[in-house]
Amino acid sequence: MNLIAKLPQEERGLTSAEVAERVARGETNAFKVQVGRTYWEILRDNLFNVFNFVLATLGIAMIIFQDYLNLLFASFSVVMNSIIGLVQEIAAKRALDRLAALSMQQVKVWRDGKLTEVPLSEVVKDDLLPLEAGDKVVVDGVVVAADSLELNEALLTGESDAVLKEVGAKLYSGSFVVAGAGLMRATAVGAASTINKLSATAKAYRHPLTPTQRYIANLVQIAVFVMLIFGPMTIIGGFVVHLPTIEIVRNAVVLVTSMVPQGLVLVTTISLSIGALIISRQRTLVQRINAVESMANVNVLCFDKTGTLTRNQLHVTEIIPLNGAQPEALHSHLQRYVANLATQNRTAGAIAAYVGADGSNAVKQREIPFTSARKWGAIVFESETLIMGAPERVLDPEHDAAALQEAHARAKRGERVIAFARSSEAPTDSALPEKRDALALIAMSDQIRPEIAQTIAQFKALGVQLKVISGDNAETVRAIAEQAGMAIQGAYTGDQLEAMSAAEFADAVREANLFARVEPETKRKIVRTLKAQGAYVAMVGDGVNDVPALKEANMAVAMNDGAQIAKDVADLVLLDNSMATLPNAFERGKTITQKIFGSTRIFLTKNFFTVLAFIFVGFMALPFATTPILISWLTFGMVNVPGILITFGLLRPRYLANFADDVMRYVLSATVVGGLIMSILYAALYLVLRGDVEVGVIELAARDEARSGILVFMTLFCLVVFWNTFGIELFAPQTFKTRPYLVALGIALVLLTLAPPYFLPQIFQGWSNPRFLVFAAAVVAAGIAAVALHVLYQSRQLEQLARQA
Repeated sequence: MNLIAKLPQEERGLTSAEVAERVARGETNAFKVQVGRTYWEILRDNLFNVFNFVLATLGIAMIIFQDYLNLLFASFSVVMNSIIGLVQEIAAKRALDRLAALSMQQVKVWRDGKLTEVPLSEVVKDDLLPLEAGDKVVVDGVVVAADSLELNEALLTGESDAVLKEVGAKLYSGSFVVAGAGLMRATAVGAASTINKLSATAKAYRHPLTPTQRYIANLVQIAVFVMLIFGPMTIIGGFVVHLPTIEIVRNAVVLVTSMVPQGLVLVTTISLSIGALIISRQRTLVQRINAVESMANVNVLCFDKTGTLTRNQLHVTEIIPLNGAQPEALHSHLQRYVANLATQNRTAGAIAAYVGADGSNAVKQREIPFTSARKWGAIVFESETLIMGAPERVLDPEHDAAALQEAHARAKRGERVIAFARSSEAPTDSALPEKRDALALIAMSDQIRPEIAQTIAQFKALGVQLKVISGDNAETVRAIAEQAGMAIQGAYTGDQLEAMSAAEFADAVREANLFARVEPETKRKIVRTLKAQGAYVAMVGDGVNDVPALKEANMAVAMNDGAQIAKDVADLVLLDNSMATLPNAFERGKTITQKIFGSTRIFLTKNFFTVLAFIFVGFMALPFATTPILISWLTFGMVNVPGILITFGLLRPRYLANFADDVMRYVLSATVVGGLIMSILYAALYLVLRGDVEVGVIELAARDEARSGILVFMTLFCLVVFWNTFGIELFAPQTFKTRPYLVALGIALVLLTLAPPYFLPQIFQGWSNPRFLVFAAAVVAAGIAAVALHVLYQSRQLEQLARQA
């Protein structure tokens, strides 16, 4: 129906001059597309955190005592991490913003008497906007014309029931149209609109952290907590034993830099940002960067058949008259029905294209629009009501049994079948009239996507279980799914699911992989049940009826041509409207996750085993085991360099199946072994060397040479961890032959770490070139640690502890 014709000429939209006036007054909906974090959030998270504040305080103390060399080394990694993080994140964000702008929502408005499209940011106050099913209300406004207009305001009220809106009704941004059509006049735009004023609404779009992000965030919080305990204890202990103030500050710096894995969060964020950029360049727009890691965790993918298995390009193949309906009269009824719809979905559009234009000029009295929940729609005329919808809803099982059998047979061949009927009575909003006469079955077809069989095979290879959740007939969905290459293990209809107990429902969701005639709330319930069973669920959708399930899923994926509200809640948008890009995106997500796992192993192992050793040494009342310069140089050579190479894809860790077993269990094993042996080695070296030097320089000389031996041990033990992370096992010699470049790189990292102190001892404070026996002791200790680590890691006793950690 042409709603604009109902309005007086002067109310049919703004003129260009009126738009310019409102722009000059600032009454626009101007905003910037935001993908991921803002520039301020990037700056804040990289610079203004607890770790940096504590280190900055200690740095000020170093400046006061003019200890510039230690300050340079201690702050080098932190400053470089922050700079690299800022540059890479900002570059990735700018690129993602440019990609997002390409798919920025365009809004239809009436201006200068014509319907035109403008970017969402260019909508102005008093603009006239048309509304159709699937449209999101983008600004606040008031209805000026309506035709069976129904809105979902769940985002604002929490109630999911559709609300009928008539002329004069207020509309709020954040709601969306589920049925019917209308015209609204914008009354509040930009910062004044409801969606921008309600902070709770804005937060509803923030997805929770992924599993690995939660692990790392928890570990960093624990590390900061421990730092805040042992940091003051180190300072107090230094004053108790009358250490020089500058020595106390140096010891605190060592503890702080060793305690918090400052580069780990950075590596994680950069890896996700770069991954989001790479995936988005492959026509899969990443709207939230943590979706990159979510892809690696997905093991169940739910989707509708329409637009995923098929092209969603419907066309009518045959109209089958029922009960003696004459073809000419039937065509006239169909023309009248589709011509009077408030909006035409793809099904109605295909029927309209088949039957042609309506010449009767009949005007409807009322419309009950089709929705996924009703599965039928009706138009009430003065003398009759025309009804269209699912055969099992529209046809009478007793009087139309043969027609239902025909619909069933065609559905088994993969056809979509629609029933058409008439009644002399008007229906209510929720119930069809009891007396209705079947007029026809309308058979429609949709082409299978040519690439879908290969896509399904790729998902199977990735270990992703596929489940079809559709509003169509079960036999139609089964036939199309089988044609696409899916093996159907079990199928249920929405009515069958709703009749089940909770336990039966859970069993059905677990075992079956096809669900038909499913209403939006049941879709959401299926996804929620899968999550409760331990699945990590991705949902692909394109329509209003998919929104509840999309919001419930761990990861939401929308088609670019789908309803705007579906794209708004999605983590990923498929710009080519094809699932063919998803397997590659999932594979890329797994690669990014492996980068994070590998980096985490290296970072946490070094941090945890050194801190444990420092604690043991402190209990033995021995001098601190290293200096800021030495620990910072070790971190740079054996941790930061590999971490950077991993982040930028120059190195690829071995496959690590899960965080608990392959990361945390290894880290705990290395922490126990490395911390214990390092503290014993340091105590032995210090006590032996202390008895072998001249009186007067006993403690300083013994301490520095012992520290040098400890640096050798830490470097070699980090080498063992580095090699293991990349699949080189000391007790599997063949791995050295298969990865010679990694063997060489590991040796190069050791030389990078140890050679400068040997040749420039005056720069590396706390280093004293160790004699042969000290060096040999460190090498032997590292060998013992490697053996012990191998034995302990293979033990299953740490598995439960790692999972708890």
